Amino acid sequence: MITLYSGLVVRQPLVDALIPAFEAETGECVEATFEPTTVLLERIAAGERPDLVLGVAGSVVELAESGVLDPAAVAEIAVSAVGVARLPETTGPADASAEAFLARLLESRAVAYSLSGASGLHFAGVLRERGLLERIDERAVRFPAGLTAEAVVDGRAEFAIQQVSELRSVPGPHLVEPIPHGLQSYARFAIGARAGAPAAARDFAGSLAGERALLAFEAVGLSAP
Repeated sequence: MITLYSGLVVRQPLVDALIPAFEAETGECVEATFEPTTVLLERIAAGERPDLVLGVAGSVVELAESGVLDPAAVAEIAVSAVGVARLPETTGPADASAEAFLARLLESRAVAYSLSGASGLHFAGVLRERGLLERIDERAVRFPAGLTAEAVVDGRAEFAIQQVSELRSVPGPHLVEPIPHGLQSYARFAIGARAGAPAAARDFAGSLAGERALLAFEAVGLSAP
């Protein structure tokens, strides 16, 4: 069995396509755990050692530098943009500017974002820099972890902020688009194998740089590194 710790950003393409295809072709079993990278790092710091770690590239590189992962077995696989989700009937910003986007969020009933994922930390930082965090947080739906678009689908929030691929992975009629460029953060994601990981684990990691994976990633809004 191959054990994989992965960030939520690639959950949909891994679960829907890439893991089943690899298992069918090789007869191997991939046991995947999906959490924000920060949560995975906490588990690893507590002593857990999966065969593979997929997360924010900087964190994966740090794990390799500290000896948790093999430095020769780290590769970037995807780039993700921060996005916003809303229902079709929810009015969007007046135009594509950062100012109109922030003004619409301030007018909204509630905004959902993550407290642990890279997108949520970036979003909170953007609001803090502009002195808007406390005003948004008065009505925010803040997720310790998980998929924020669920709050849009079930009516708890009008808008949800997260990586585009994470927003798209939630079933429902919501619209997803990148946030304005002036507020954007492009996150790079990488996969790494621990020293001594079975050959099958390294084979699976290598498959995520192939054409099949590229197409699966593009289908959920991720781009090649």
